[in-house]
Amino acid sequence: MQILLHRHRINEIACDGTLTIDDTRICDTTENARYRVPAGTYRIALRYSSIHSRKVPVLVEKPSVCLAIGNGIWNRTDGRILTGTRIAPGCVKQSREPFMQLYNRINASLRRHHEVTIKITED
Repeated sequence: MQILLHRHRINEIACDGTLTIDDTRICDTTENARYRVPAGTYRIALRYSSIHSRKVPVLVEKPSVCLAIGNGIWNRTDGRILTGTRIAPGCVKQSREPFMQLYNRINASLRRHHEVTIKITED
């Protein structure tokens, strides 16, 4: 399974994007522009996060970067990619539902021993 994260609004503070799987829009994303991971393709694995007290999707090549539940990028210094519905640059709402949808699809794919990757692109 390949996840596509297309960053379409980047400024000195925030990177806002859209996350799709198989040409189906899943959710909006936001990241702290200063700590964003470079554009490219990365493998995804599920790893336990003590911060979230659960498994989260992480980029294997950049283990400090994960897809996560959250509302805003302020005070984020870890490259976390937050999922949800965009309401302003650097801010999303209703984060839990799209995250769980994404998590369940990743988990199902990995349980079938399929590789999961995320391709990050920018305008």
